[in-house]
Amino acid sequence: MDAWSRFWRQGHTTTFGDYFEEGYAGPVKDWLESLRSTLGLVEDGSLRVVELCCGNGSLVPFLVSLSHPFVYTGVDAANVSLPSMVRDAATHSQGSVEMLPNTPVEQLPESITGVDCCLSIYGIEYSELQITLSRMRERMSADGRLFALLHHQDSIVARMSRRAVSEFHARDIGLVEDALSTIQGALQRVGSVSALKTDPQSEQARKFMNGMANKYIKGATLKAGNAFMADHVLAALRFFKLLGEKPRVREQFISDLREEANAALERHQQMVAVAKDASDMQNLTTTMAAMGWSEVETQELTDKDDIIGWTLTAKA
Repeated sequence: MDAWSRFWRQGHTTTFGDYFEEGYAGPVKDWLESLRSTLGLVEDGSLRVVELCCGNGSLVPFLVSLSHPFVYTGVDAANVSLPSMVRDAATHSQGSVEMLPNTPVEQLPESITGVDCCLSIYGIEYSELQITLSRMRERMSADGRLFALLHHQDSIVARMSRRAVSEFHARDIGLVEDALSTIQGALQRVGSVSALKTDPQSEQARKFMNGMANKYIKGATLKAGNAFMADHVLAALRFFKLLGEKPRVREQFISDLREEANAALERHQQMVAVAKDASDMQNLTTTMAAMGWSEVETQELTDKDDIIGWTLTAKA
């Protein structure tokens, strides 16, 4: 399973995971709210909306709030689906929702046409932009508009991702896995949780895990300490709550722990790679104009002293 499919499988609605459990908030939500008057809602019929690199339908809650009929299609290369919370909201709205998982946005189905509004929130930049934007323009209605929010090289997200990549400690992640596997093996040998303390290897592994907790968690703060490894060790410690479960449950936990660490690293690396600077955005503006997009504009989206991302708007 690829890194983003693994992430979306956990039920997140945004690329920020548990931080925005009910959809985007703060400056991102404010940016969406600012689009209400410029979306060009059609007077008759439904607004035809396509969200590129949609994840688990992060845009749907906003569309529901418009109180206007809409036809939404979410497209993503990952194995995405609407979380129950979002699905329930859509069911009681004036809109229809279609998700197209496992569909690269560079390969839009022929059924996507006459698009009034194309949106992307921290997504489109992960694709081959020249291909995606060229083909998307062909599917837009005469007055169709594009609104996108892209990762900024100097944003807090990019800084956190660069930090996470630097904090990834492959050796300690491997040692944590070995320690949990040792305890797992000992439990199968001795036959009961109470007997684990009599097993020297299990006790050594348990003490090692205590050492990892002291190394990465004890006294750590967001600014001081290794946040990536602190999260990993905290997740690993949940293994001890599974000692009474069946062996296959613990085995799956150990496997998932390793795979999620590697997947998280890959996602952070991708975020760093796709983040744009001012020169990148200027080149993108020129490229889009050559494709036939008009009124192409980019701007930094900020919140107090933090950069949130680049906004990109254009008309077909």
